[in-house]
Amino acid sequence: MLRVLMVHDCAFVGHELREAVNSISSDVHVELLPYPLHTKLTVFGVALKIRRINPDIVHVHYCRYPAYAALLSFKPYIVHCHGTDIRHGINSWQKLCLRKARKVLVATPDLLEVLPNATWLPNPINLEHFKPLKEHDENTVLYFPKWYEDIKDELDSVCRESGYTLTVKEKRDIPYEEMPIFLNQFGIYVDRFAIKSYSKTALEAMACGLAVVGYKHDLRKTLKDLKDMRKRGTYVSEQTNLILSNHERGKIASNLLEIYERAYKKSY
Repeated sequence: MLRVLMVHDCAFVGHELREAVNSISSDVHVELLPYPLHTKLTVFGVALKIRRINPDIVHVHYCRYPAYAALLSFKPYIVHCHGTDIRHGINSWQKLCLRKARKVLVATPDLLEVLPNATWLPNPINLEHFKPLKEHDENTVLYFPKWYEDIKDELDSVCRESGYTLTVKEKRDIPYEEMPIFLNQFGIYVDRFAIKSYSKTALEAMACGLAVVGYKHDLRKTLKDLKDMRKRGTYVSEQTNLILSNHERGKIASNLLEIYERAYKKSY
């Protein structure tokens, strides 16, 4: 049996991949080792833990301190980049980690502009967990503030003009297990515009049947268009197809199994 150790997690991507791989394969087993703190002081301790666990392959999420620990463990490893780790520059340690990795994965396609030789592994969505619980025909809008952009004033103005009820809430206040029920209370989810990809939460909202407005759209025009329920229905159907074709958890896990097998063979 091939033993894979995931180190750290980002947006519960590792959580979903671990569950899915372990459920579909009897030849690969994935464990998850949380990374305690994002500080250099823990790098050597985590590297020693990896050595003690002695996996066949390490799958590390986030190309910073967790990746440094994988490098110093001297075990074969895969680096999975998630965004803020590489979008704003890559230092010499990161370059070394990426160069020594058996495989480099990115979570969103825009990151291929930073690492063109990497492989895009779409963020996995558990469609048994994130699914529509009712019709989403209400004029309610949900927005989670982002540290890297501020659209709250503009969004509030557009919602008042168009007759929407806006809820602005910190995402950290919602436990991941409760997120499907929470999302299903709304008709529309407003995502991000500063980054040219949908966030994982946006994909989860799509899977729940909400209309998602994000980087591809003009905020004001799109929200006005979505007052028309026929347009909203077409919009939601297109987004549902996006989820089914690219982000279904089992499909992503199957692709990851092939990546693990190739990385393992490459290490010998």
